[in-house]
Amino acid sequence: MISLALELNSSTFSPSRIIKGLWCHKYSDLRLIFEQSDELHYFYIRANTQRLAARIIICSLIAILLTITALSLHSSFSIWRYGQLEASKIDAEQKKKEAFEALADLSDESVGTIENMPQDKLLQIAQKSRDKVNKMQTLVQFASIQLAHANETLELGLKVAGISKSDIEKLEKSISLNRLGRGGSSKEIVLDPSTKDYKKNLIKNEAINQLISSFPKMTPVNNPVLTSKFGPRIHPITGKVTLHEGLDYAPSADLYAKNVLSGVVYNVTNDPKGYGNVVTISHGNGIKTLYGHLSAVFVTEGQKLEKGNVVGKIGNTGLSTGTHLHFEVSQNNVKINPQIIMAMANNVQ
Repeated sequence: MISLALELNSSTFSPSRIIKGLWCHKYSDLRLIFEQSDELHYFYIRANTQRLAARIIICSLIAILLTITALSLHSSFSIWRYGQLEASKIDAEQKKKEAFEALADLSDESVGTIENMPQDKLLQIAQKSRDKVNKMQTLVQFASIQLAHANETLELGLKVAGISKSDIEKLEKSISLNRLGRGGSSKEIVLDPSTKDYKKNLIKNEAINQLISSFPKMTPVNNPVLTSKFGPRIHPITGKVTLHEGLDYAPSADLYAKNVLSGVVYNVTNDPKGYGNVVTISHGNGIKTLYGHLSAVFVTEGQKLEKGNVVGKIGNTGLSTGTHLHFEVSQNNVKINPQIIMAMANNVQ
């Protein structure tokens, strides 16, 4: 024992060294002699007994340390698991609340009423709500098909009027859907993947309608007589086949040309070999209107005009065979058939 104490004392302090020293030490028999009441007593401890006792102590200490470590880990895991359960509970309560709110919204019942309903009643309401959603999806699918057909018809009309498909796409992008005041309370429709095209068709339809609505609806002359349409014709003076890029109106009673959309006078010119006295008005979105063969002009360049304001007096100036008004509509300098575009503008909603 003395040699063991000296060995441990001489080594650097380390738990592993102490354990190793106690475990691997070469124990020798121990004899203790002590005197009591003038008598000598002998106490004998064998080497194997010392070794066994040392190893039992070591194993006991290791077992205690492992138990403490296991308890600490278990406690930490329990705390983490409890936190997870609490978070799951909060999440479940939130989802339950959202489910009740959604069911109440679909069934027009209050959330408080829904929460206090028995299970079978809730299932009945859920079934009715699902049927309602299915009917809504069917309606949306049908509306999407109708919108797609309407868009094709409107695009065809614009194409016939003289606007190309690429121009239509550019014009759609240039027009803001928020230009007109709209709003109010409404319920959101959650679209099924099968109806994903509905929103695209709806936006496209609104854009096309706004585009068409930006064109003039009224004729520049009250109760006119249409004497020449838009398109190829035999020129009344030269006798050649030419492209007539507007409409010719002969006045029946009213001799004054009127502005068809609010805008600003772009220019006022005179072309003796063409349309004579001409006024061009810019209306925004690249749209311009032209009024030709005027005998008198009542506006100046840069002047702001409202729809219906008088532009000038219908005349016979320029290359003309009689008193009439030549009227043109253009979009980004592309001439458009006024007859078609005005008819479409008067029929869009």
